Amino acid sequence: MAIKTKRMLSKTKSCSCSMPGVWRAVAYSNGAVVIFHSPRACAHVARSMDINSQYRALANGVHENISSIPVVSSLLQEKHSIFGGADRLRACIDDVINTYQPQCLVIANSCVAGVIGDDVEAVGKETEEKYAVPVITVPCYGFLDGEYYQGYFSVAKQLVERFLKPQPKEENTVLLLGDNGGPWGHYAKEVTRLLEGFSLRVIGQFPGYVAIDDLPKLTAASFSIILGGRGQTFTGLTKIAQLLQERFSVPYLQGSYPVGWDNTICWLQNLGKFLQREALAEQIIANEKKRLEDFATQVKRVTKGKRCVVCIGRMLMYFHPGGVLETLQRLGLEVEAIILFDNYSAKEKKLMTEAIQAQCQLPIISADEGQQLLESTDLVLTTHEITNNQELRQIFLPMLPLVGVSGEIEFMDCIYKTLCRRGQKGGIVYV
Repeated sequence: MAIKTKRMLSKTKSCSCSMPGVWRAVAYSNGAVVIFHSPRACAHVARSMDINSQYRALANGVHENISSIPVVSSLLQEKHSIFGGADRLRACIDDVINTYQPQCLVIANSCVAGVIGDDVEAVGKETEEKYAVPVITVPCYGFLDGEYYQGYFSVAKQLVERFLKPQPKEENTVLLLGDNGGPWGHYAKEVTRLLEGFSLRVIGQFPGYVAIDDLPKLTAASFSIILGGRGQTFTGLTKIAQLLQERFSVPYLQGSYPVGWDNTICWLQNLGKFLQREALAEQIIANEKKRLEDFATQVKRVTKGKRCVVCIGRMLMYFHPGGVLETLQRLGLEVEAIILFDNYSAKEKKLMTEAIQAQCQLPIISADEGQQLLESTDLVLTTHEITNNQELRQIFLPMLPLVGVSGEIEFMDCIYKTLCRRGQKGGIVYV
């Protein structure tokens, strides 16, 4: 029987909607209000993202600031596709201004608004003149001619241009750039912990998590750090970092992404060199290494010698196998093979194969070849849920891997606890 997986995606180009990106760029920026120039259903997307984010935080036992900003729909209807929706948007804006008294109004455009051809930018300028409230509009329309990050970075760039102002520098302060689950998320918390070893203080996380009143203060940061390591997110955040450097003399830390121990070492060394505090960086690395090795020693009594298989179905731009294989080696697990799922193009399969071979000499096999092997292994680590075998002990490898030594320890602990499960009970665990 062939391996069956859930949510097997092979596209290399994003097909997401720009509207949630617009909202997320100011989602926790008190003083802002977002209008979706859209039918009612579109606003449900942002609401669902907010609720899912809160559930993830609760599941992870962390605190989340649930005071997200208001999201209001202009409630476009069928008749507006014929007569236009600009007047509907104006009425919505009047209501939002009177109800919330926002310090900034952000308008996200739906596919419907794009098809109608509403001049949202003109309506935004009218609103600024009428109410003296800054209005941000974006040049993309839902799925029609944009995607998530186009909306996200368009808003971020305009926030920099319209609200940030030169400030005297505060020594030993850092501005984090990017989302990754917000200040309460694993990435920001781990980076903040590592920065504390250098006596550095985070003064904000942009965009999305700074109140409108506080935006001008961000340029007081000594430097910025990008939360993200590859792909479209990193490219967009780098442009924001460069804009801050050019306009407000806020340099940014360039280089590695602290996923896996080797990359964490590079990140800390890079930070030490940037700060001209190389000796302190090496001391912090030694402390982190001891912490990592101490935990690995504790759990290897269970993990050492256990047989596992790694199943990969994501493109290389979304998933790099190096960090996972590094962790498995540290725990003494015997990796039987790497199974590549059958959704790769010839080009993408070649890229992933080369990335694996650069890391190890393990056999790389197809899903058909790996079926019997899966049924006899102790543990399966996979980028896609395997749905036709409920007896497998699976660990789902996240799209956004955990960072730093804390991330490594959490990943190792997940492997350890899964292998400690009594009997032959299967199921899937999410890191």
